[in-house]
Parts: sequence; structure tokens; C-alpha cells
Amino acid sequence: MVSGVNGVNGITTIHVQPPKEYEKYEYMVEVNGQKQMASVEKDPKGRVTIKLDDGKDVKTIHTDYDGLLEFNKMYMPKEKLYNSKKEPNADMEKDLSLYGKFMRNLAIANMYLANRRNNMINMQMANMQNDMMLNQVITQQMNDMAQQAHMTAMQMTTPGMGIV
Repeated sequence: MVSGVNGVNGITTIHVQPPKEYEKYEYMVEVNGQKQMASVEKDPKGRVTIKLDDGKDVKTIHTDYDGLLEFNKMYMPKEKLYNSKKEPNADMEKDLSLYGKFMRNLAIANMYLANRRNNMINMQMANMQNDMMLNQVITQQMNDMAQQAHMTAMQMTTPGMGIV
């Protein structure tokens, strides 16, 4: 796209048109019990060209979008045609199965988190008990050392209990 141009070689107005888009695609159709390749080309003005190739010769049909829809309805294999109305039971079953999977996964995640939380609480309780037992051992050792120091000091200060 050209932008910011005021003039080119004496032309002051430049109109840039977007390129025309042609749609082209191919698919299999069944005409009179024979499978054939249909090549469809749509132009932007609404004209449609359908070329049928059965291997021997090519037939060309010129029509519009409505004619293409009618052609597809008549000659496309029935399993490829799509219904515009929803089938409520099939969609509902799919939705329910997805909902069920979601709820199951949510329940499993909740159980996992609860189990993990319980394990963490149990570990904290075990750590607290270990700390308490360690504190008791250390306190007992300190008491024993203090008692031994007290007894030694008592022996040193009692008259007649000095050096023997």
C-alpha cells in the first residue's frame, strides 16, 4: 500500500484497490453413482464456476452461490453434509461428559491438596516433637553439668574436704 504520496508524475489522486480474492477448492462428489472431482472457483462478484472431472472429460457449470449450495446438496456424499440445527442430545451428552471430567479432575485435585496439607501438618507436628525432645535432652545435660559443677564447688569450699 502506498501511503503519504501526494502525486506521481503529475497525477495527484491515487486510488489503491484491494486485490480481488478468488476462492478455489476441490472435493469429491458422486454424480449418477460415479465419484468425480469437483473444482470450485468463487469470484468476489458472486459468480461460481464448478468443473466436474470424471477422468474422461470435464464439464463446466456456471452459477451463483445459491446454485453452489444446491449442487452440494444434490451431489456431495451425505456424511459430509452438515445440519444447521443442533442435535440437543448429542451436544448435551458431550457437555455433560466434559462437565463430569472437569468435576472429577477438580475432586482429585482437592484430594491431592488435602493429602498434601495433612502431610505437611504431620511433618510440622513431628518436627515440633523432635524439637521438644531435643530441648529436654539439652536441658537435662545442662542441669547435670550444673549439678556436677555445684558438687565440685561444694567439695572445694567445705572445711576438711579440701585436698586429700
